Amino acid sequence: MDNLPARPTYAPIITDAPGLNWVGPGDAWTRAWGVTAQQPYTSPVLPAPVLPAPALSAAGTFGPAGGSGVPPMPSTPPPLVPQAAVAVLPLAGRAQAAAAQAGPTAADIALVRRSLGVLESVADRATAHFYAVLFLRHPELRALFPAAMDLQRDRLFRALLAAGQAADNPAALTEYLDRLARGHRKYGVLNEHYGPVGEALLTALERYCGRYWDPETELAWRRIYRAVSEVMMASAEADARVAPASWQAEVVAVDRRAGEVAVVTLRTDQRYPYLAGQYTTLEVPLWPRVWRHYSPATAPRADGLVTLHVKAVPAGWVSNALVHRTNPGDVLRLGPASGTMHVDLDGDAPLLLIGGGTGIAPLIAMVEAVAEHGRARTVEVFYGARREQELYAREELEALARRHPWLAVRTAVSEGRPEGAGFSGSLPAVVDRYGPWDEYEAFVSGPPAMIRRTVAVLREEGVQGARIHHDLADPA
Repeated sequence: MDNLPARPTYAPIITDAPGLNWVGPGDAWTRAWGVTAQQPYTSPVLPAPVLPAPALSAAGTFGPAGGSGVPPMPSTPPPLVPQAAVAVLPLAGRAQAAAAQAGPTAADIALVRRSLGVLESVADRATAHFYAVLFLRHPELRALFPAAMDLQRDRLFRALLAAGQAADNPAALTEYLDRLARGHRKYGVLNEHYGPVGEALLTALERYCGRYWDPETELAWRRIYRAVSEVMMASAEADARVAPASWQAEVVAVDRRAGEVAVVTLRTDQRYPYLAGQYTTLEVPLWPRVWRHYSPATAPRADGLVTLHVKAVPAGWVSNALVHRTNPGDVLRLGPASGTMHVDLDGDAPLLLIGGGTGIAPLIAMVEAVAEHGRARTVEVFYGARREQELYAREELEALARRHPWLAVRTAVSEGRPEGAGFSGSLPAVVDRYGPWDEYEAFVSGPPAMIRRTVAVLREEGVQGARIHHDLADPA
């Protein structure tokens, strides 16, 4: 894409969207996003949170100042997934709000965890009831959610479980909620939405907790989600001062390759901040409010271009729209970058980069970042696919290896005979064959099953868990 004309990163280029795209001057979606296609982002004035922030105890936990703190968790909390949707604190009546002012206690956390244990077996029904109540009482909120709610329901319960389990770890909980709040801004979530969402949540909890629901449990939920909503509102307000809720991105090129893969290049209307290896969330015109994760395949560029690798998968709404129905001139929407899989460019440890399928995209970005940093270090790339023709990025990787003598690239196919110097076998097996890797910093990206098997191989090879990086929530 080097032949594309460079544009100043501060000048929006989207002046009018195609007629079949909902992004355009004066349309309802753009008004809902709060940023017009022609107008650069300016920080909106958000209403201040209406409730005081929860106090921290002397032990550093949520609760009354000077309190006794919260006993340690009996087990490791579930992973905190920032893309999960969470229903937060209801704004109660005066008496309930006054009782909730003190913040959650150790007893509150125990009651919430007990009710979450009860809900686990009926999670689908409870969350379906929650949404039914919410949309019946407040039909205007339906526009914040995607048309298909199945994935949203699953994310909701995971987020509730994570927040309840991590309530006595304020540092981890606050970090999680901060990312969650920033991600939720792209949905158009406002402070006034927290009350009705929370009241619907309490209604669903009361229905499905049965005999485990009582006034003490209700108050515990109000206190904990009061604290949760305060953190989220404050985080969203702070983020709104420095960044838009989302970025509009014009498609400048679509390179369709073998194996149902397309390389899609975008130019955002404003600078899009991310680190090589992180992922973005993306929304296409055909499926409003349906967001999917894609990793940029280039390090951040001065010309503002962002390149994504997308494979069309069966029943993949967004992926099929991107591969088969997206063309130059279309306008997409990006959420804020996220993910912990990025390289310490000042480190000295050799790097092991393992990518399956389109999971190679963030690893190519990492290689570019290392090269641009100008500090040579050993980098070993293993790139795998099922069949030879699906290794769509091999030429690009080999070109990088020719330019940088510190980079080695090996390919593997699990079906059929490999060409050239490639290997036959699954990617984890080929990586195992070349071990040990105990001195390396490892990064793994690709299908979940491949990541899990590769992580297991690396652990058997003696690579410490802190040196294995991926963005899969639960590799075990």
